Amino acid sequence: MENTTTGFSILFCVVGSFFLIMMLGLSASVRVVREEKRLSVYRLGRYIGDKGPGLVLVIPIIDRTVMKELGSLERTPSTRLVGLVGETRTSVYTGGKVFLASEEWDAISQTPISPGQRVRVVRMILEVEKE
Repeated sequence: MENTTTGFSILFCVVGSFFLIMMLGLSASVRVVREEKRLSVYRLGRYIGDKGPGLVLVIPIIDRTVMKELGSLERTPSTRLVGLVGETRTSVYTGGKVFLASEEWDAISQTPISPGQRVRVVRMILEVEKE
């Protein structure tokens, strides 16, 4: 009778441990995303999409998540001038000058643009040299 009780105790411990691990894994995989936010999900480093709002299930250890706020644009120095309109000071193609945001900037273009033309910034490029 004592062997049966010991067997049941071991079985109960194993099943209980398995159940506890499963509950911890389930609780780690559930995310609640609020209405004004989205959850960017990366699976093994590859972007698989934005999820939410509501309950979102992710795979623990395999999925990485980043919470994003909707409606807030991140204005980094590389993007703050994108979309602004300026005027060319010299002809612009492989190089030239553009007056933009009260400053003169070096610029390039995919097609030749003559001086005095209105232009729009499409991307920012930073070129550096060794100090």
